[in-house]
Amino acid sequence: MGFNSQNENFLVGLKKDDEIVQIGTFSKGLKTNEKDSLIQSIIKNEKRRENGNILIEPGICVKLFFETIKENELINPIFNSFQLEVSWENCTWERLIIDNTFVEGGVKLTHSKKTLWKTPYINKEGFLSYLIQVSSYMLPFLERRTLTTIRYPHGIPGEFFYQKNCPDYAPSSILTKTVGGINYIVCNELSTLLWLGNQLAIEYHIPFQTIDSLKPLEIVFDLDPPSKGDFHLAIKAALEMKIIFDSLEIKSYPKLSGNKGLQIHIPIKVNSLTYEDTRIFMYFIAKYLIDKFPNDFTIERFKNKRRGKLYIDYLQHAERKTIISPYSTRGQENATVAAPLYWEEVNENLRIEKFNIPFVLDRLSKVKCPMDDFFIQENPNLLEIVSTLKVNL
Repeated sequence: MGFNSQNENFLVGLKKDDEIVQIGTFSKGLKTNEKDSLIQSIIKNEKRRENGNILIEPGICVKLFFETIKENELINPIFNSFQLEVSWENCTWERLIIDNTFVEGGVKLTHSKKTLWKTPYINKEGFLSYLIQVSSYMLPFLERRTLTTIRYPHGIPGEFFYQKNCPDYAPSSILTKTVGGINYIVCNELSTLLWLGNQLAIEYHIPFQTIDSLKPLEIVFDLDPPSKGDFHLAIKAALEMKIIFDSLEIKSYPKLSGNKGLQIHIPIKVNSLTYEDTRIFMYFIAKYLIDKFPNDFTIERFKNKRRGKLYIDYLQHAERKTIISPYSTRGQENATVAAPLYWEEVNENLRIEKFNIPFVLDRLSKVKCPMDDFFIQENPNLLEIVSTLKVNL
């Protein structure tokens, strides 16, 4: 990007979101003749001067060693070599993330420039970079669960197919679990997640239980409005549920589905409740809301009988049924994400389309994940509540 003549530092930039952004400066590692040559080249191609910096258009590519990346900046970068054969357009933030992510066997990326979403523009390289950056938040929800993915081989929108069975060509290192005659992938590792991403697995759906239990480790209410234009009904249902859960001292976590609705996750103590137990509780909550707002909500399974009401899906919460994982992308235009929310964000201003790949990455760089403490919550009150509901059946 340029040279600071005052401290004799070279400015380093790369391509991010169709802009050139500065990610640090370096001065170490250059031989005297290399330094002089680079300074002369910058002066010759000077575009403007700003705050002591001689700025140029992108064009000179270099290889740097550095300790780490902190707050989008290289820490202690050291010059290694000029990369004259590399185009500056290939020096992207996404490529930086991918090339500096260690997984056993390396990151296998093919057809990196293949377009997956047109608006916002996200190619395969950008998608894998997203998976890397959200992996620490997403993997705990995938861990030890059988995985169903939806693959979009030609990008979004386009043809897609569900994949449950692990394909024969998958690496031998990928963990699998056979359930009901299906050999599922179990995504415990970043290497598995990136392999799936390279196969254009866009959506990640998980069951409510782990591979070593027949009981759910969470309750999830799926609030499904009749259309995207009826999203306000999902907001209303969620806020009414929040009132109930708070009164019962139950910790709950809202999440966008990434499609047209909301989902409310409630963690429960490991092996404490059966699916029958959770269904009793979920029916109680759903029935209460329907009795209170009969014109807004329903538990009618057949869409043609819902009459424009929001469907509170509690029957989907069952063994071998699945829900979209937190931070999974969706096969929707605008590259939307099943993004966890803070309860204060669930209001009339909430918009699904806002929470897409670029926004979620930017958001996570500024605030912690709303589900950060999800797996340490047990909601012990649920045991007594379910017991009481059973007595009153």
